[in-house]
Amino acid sequence: MLLWNSTNFISKMEQIKSEIVKWNGSGEHFLSIISVPYNSSEFFIDIIITYVRQNKNVIYITDEKPNRVSIIKNVKKYTDFRNYAYIKKEGNDMNCLLEVCSFHSALKLEKKFQLVIYDDINSFSIYNKYEVVNLIDRLTYKQGKAIVYSIENIFENSRELFFPIGREGPIVEPRTILTRFDMNKNIPFVVYDYLKWSLSEGKKAIIYVPDEFKAANVYSYTHNYCKNLCKNILCYTKKEESCKKSVSKFFEMKDSILITDSFKQIISNGKNSNIMVYFADNMDFNYKEFVYLCGSMKRGGRNVKGEVILVANLETKDMEKAGDITRNFNREAWDMGLLKI
Repeated sequence: MLLWNSTNFISKMEQIKSEIVKWNGSGEHFLSIISVPYNSSEFFIDIIITYVRQNKNVIYITDEKPNRVSIIKNVKKYTDFRNYAYIKKEGNDMNCLLEVCSFHSALKLEKKFQLVIYDDINSFSIYNKYEVVNLIDRLTYKQGKAIVYSIENIFENSRELFFPIGREGPIVEPRTILTRFDMNKNIPFVVYDYLKWSLSEGKKAIIYVPDEFKAANVYSYTHNYCKNLCKNILCYTKKEESCKKSVSKFFEMKDSILITDSFKQIISNGKNSNIMVYFADNMDFNYKEFVYLCGSMKRGGRNVKGEVILVANLETKDMEKAGDITRNFNREAWDMGLLKI
């Protein structure tokens, strides 16, 4: 089993901080920091403080929940700087050196910044790279600078820094199960065996599906065939997201299976679970979702192990790309000495 090398991790983080400072002193305007989902924002503290001390304004864009924004927590923890604000409402004109807001709120801003940091790591973004680049271009002064923190480089011909691991250890790599079964009607034998094993290991099983219709179908036969495995089999759809009591009960149960089309709920609550993506070859799914599901598996800590299983009739390019991205993160982490046996 690959383990986290804490000493080398800290050294690598300090190196990233140093490289950001060097980039800032160069004539380059764009920087990509490529990392695993839900990683630290700590190494942006130095560059932010450098700018605000020079009375230069900074905007940090993230779709994290307002009360869970990691950069605000880190600014509070590591500095005495307090001239910042989180923009909750569109059109708010904040006179602060550091402004933090969501992508949607940033679209409404009518001013420019000396430094723009777009954090696509600590929340799952629905925006494509063209939308991100256009927003950054509109918010940045002509001589300003921009940093994008993402699972892949969205700037062409820009400098990139690679940080392939988080404090929780290596990212989970997705496994693929291909089946000829029509998963709208029946559970594949190999899937039944996997659910049986997962529950016996004390893990909850989450079955992620593309839509409400498929959720109903999968729930129907799963409840029929798997009721001997566990009593707690729940179906929860996006339409029910305003009523979270039912799904919160699931995450309190030990032996349970959840069928859902709610990506948001899985990402937020997937601790101590194994995730199976049914119909992974469905065009509504993309590689970025798969990678973020893999990233969410380690959010509970280094000792928390979970798996992401992609179940499909055919392997798609998005499934392959998700595997390539996660595998490359772990390969790079090993080569950098951030992992040990």
